Amino acid sequence: MALLKNALEYQADFLRCLGDKTRLRILKALMEREKTVSQLVQELQSSQANISGHLKTLKNTGILKSRQQGKYVYYSLNDEDIQELLIYLEHRILSLRRKAFEGI
Repeated sequence: MALLKNALEYQADFLRCLGDKTRLRILKALMEREKTVSQLVQELQSSQANISGHLKTLKNTGILKSRQQGKYVYYSLNDEDIQELLIYLEHRILSLRRKAFEGI
């Protein structure tokens, strides 16, 4: 029972992490290639503090990984399964939304 509770907590944390527009924009940007905080700040037109906070949340949830090269830290998706899941969710959510509006 405790194992199930931990699994459910992880799932809830994971999905909650995906429930933020800025984090989704970061993930979309990182689907192309790994990037630094500065690159994400410029691409997403946001502050460094804002992007850094979201990167920390995504990394703590296990969605992102980072590597240091010199003075730069590069962020990327932790696994290609993450990218597949994000693509699947995007298609399914848009499909469900379209069906919901067609049914009205």
